[in-house]
Amino acid sequence: MTKQLFAMIIFSFLLITLHSGCNSQESFAEPVAAAPAEEPTGLPVESDSLTPTTSSYLYNLAISNSDLHNITEGDTVGLSIDLDNQDLWGTVYTGPYPFEAGDSGYDYPVYRLNSSLSEGKAILPISNFYKQLYDANSWNSGGRSTATPTIAYRLALFSGTSTKGMFGSFVSFKKNDDGTFQKLPTIVEGPFVTVVTSDNPTTMNIVWRTDELCSGRVFFGEHRFDENAGYVNLHTVTIDNLAPETAYKYYVDSTSVDGKTVVSNTYNVRTAPPKGKSDVTFVYTSDSYREAGSGGGETDYMGCNMDVLRDVTANSYRDGAEFMIFGGDLIYGMTTDKDNMILQYRAWKQIVAGFWNTRPIYPGMGNHEFLMNLFEPFMVLDRWPYETDSSEAIFAQEFYNPLNGPDASDPRRPSYKENVYSFQYGSVLIMSVNTCYWQSSDFYNLKNSSTYGGAPIGYIMEDQIEWIEEKLESAENDSTIKYIFLFSHAPVLPYMKHVEDALWWDGDNNIRAKTRKLNPDTQTYEVQPEALGIIEVRDRLLTAVTTSTKVAALFTSHEHGYHRTLISKYTPIGVYPDDDTNGDGILDKYSANPKFTNATWHIMCGGAGSGFNAEAADTTPWKPQRTTSHTGYVMIEASENKVGMKFVGGLAREVMDQLDDLMAVKNQ
Repeated sequence: MTKQLFAMIIFSFLLITLHSGCNSQESFAEPVAAAPAEEPTGLPVESDSLTPTTSSYLYNLAISNSDLHNITEGDTVGLSIDLDNQDLWGTVYTGPYPFEAGDSGYDYPVYRLNSSLSEGKAILPISNFYKQLYDANSWNSGGRSTATPTIAYRLALFSGTSTKGMFGSFVSFKKNDDGTFQKLPTIVEGPFVTVVTSDNPTTMNIVWRTDELCSGRVFFGEHRFDENAGYVNLHTVTIDNLAPETAYKYYVDSTSVDGKTVVSNTYNVRTAPPKGKSDVTFVYTSDSYREAGSGGGETDYMGCNMDVLRDVTANSYRDGAEFMIFGGDLIYGMTTDKDNMILQYRAWKQIVAGFWNTRPIYPGMGNHEFLMNLFEPFMVLDRWPYETDSSEAIFAQEFYNPLNGPDASDPRRPSYKENVYSFQYGSVLIMSVNTCYWQSSDFYNLKNSSTYGGAPIGYIMEDQIEWIEEKLESAENDSTIKYIFLFSHAPVLPYMKHVEDALWWDGDNNIRAKTRKLNPDTQTYEVQPEALGIIEVRDRLLTAVTTSTKVAALFTSHEHGYHRTLISKYTPIGVYPDDDTNGDGILDKYSANPKFTNATWHIMCGGAGSGFNAEAADTTPWKPQRTTSHTGYVMIEASENKVGMKFVGGLAREVMDQLDDLMAVKNQ
């Protein structure tokens, strides 16, 4: 492939897709009969006829995770960093982390010193932080908290005349008696509180990552919990025997093999309330990946828009959110390099750490969470082996979600664990739905994306649909659940950039997933379409959602802005097959669906920093009640008698849309 052709494909790819009453109503709503049992073998996709491309990446970071943390002993000025690339130059910025540790409940860095980076090498300046003018963390007098002295460092990198973006992390250190600085093992991720739910409000997990192999301990309340994993980089400690809805303090420490110890800041955390408790406040947002043309600087931080994402999480913290759900497209992703993908995920976690130190974050997968195999001319499939290298496997490795999702009906496909899940928090049930599972895309012909197997954006496989239906039916009879929220990436009712994909595809029900299966007649493996098309899948989902009397909203993302649309038996949405008047699989008219008996809200919020989208007016049969392209987040406040919603957006984080009670539309 010529460089010019590849560049044209990339440009088209970014422009087109990345950002990222009737009589017969029965066919789409009924479960599909299970296929005859077979012994599946090999991959569930057909790759033999595809030619791997010679291009390694779609998005290539300038340095690796190991380069970023290649820090050695320094001198009386600071520590040395070597990025192992003589072509790189730029500026290093440093600042104490957490800034004035012990004063604020929300950790963040403040950069104050800088030095030049040349031929990939630099000194991370530290010594001036021990001078009175710069000693904000009181290191000369022992510090404002028990935290080991640590700096955040940021690298603004260039190669020749090309901007390579911003990179950064943390390093802990000791100042020796002779004034030189000694690197210590460092907590480079976390600590985070995870699995804080009412499913078991007496426990939670604390997780953190160190740059060296270390042992780990958590000092929680009056007790110490030791990790039993030996010397590791990723530390997970279960804290148990806690009282529900109770405040505690905690900190962690880690000791390296050679006996050096690093201690975290001390944090205030609260356990989940018991099931059924009414007062719950949480936040939903999504889409924080960096995008070319979005402003440079902090908008291009290792695959993320740090500028907006950090603002969203800090304001959510200030507004009292008890947890956050995030609907995907965390990072730019879209790569064939696993280490590249992992570094982007770790950058995202670094940005949101101020919230996650004390309050849990539950992310879902978007189309940019895509680790893939790339074939000529531009066909991409979820990467295999699925157990270790798929998009789903790396997502599960890097995040800490509940493990209660469904099992894949075809064991050859990727796992649903940690990308499809649910949890209860007080009276609220949250369900993560993966509409970007087992992705495949043909960027030359999007509607043929599943030609070789896999699922197009928006498609929900039968096993996941059944899980959704079963969870909603069970919740209907559970008196401790008052409100249900589902969140996913692909919008059910797109209204901005993605009317040509998501769960709509311009009303084309021919769009469906395909699986390489055994043909019992020929005894050969063939790529076969799933029974339901995308419109039938959409209507199956919406039938389940609107059958429930408890679903307050269906959150989605993928479009970069905000819109709110009512789903009811009066919404012109199109019904398949009745509205396919010529039998070609494409809707020709757009009837309302009388099966949608309990109206609910579709709320799309992709406001965490990806390049804005504007509304595509008059391109869909439905029209939102409110739409805006501002960044921001949705704040949910549930109480005994109602559940309110606010869209908090714009630079001043104003309330730009508001409903007093999401449940007021039921039975409309």
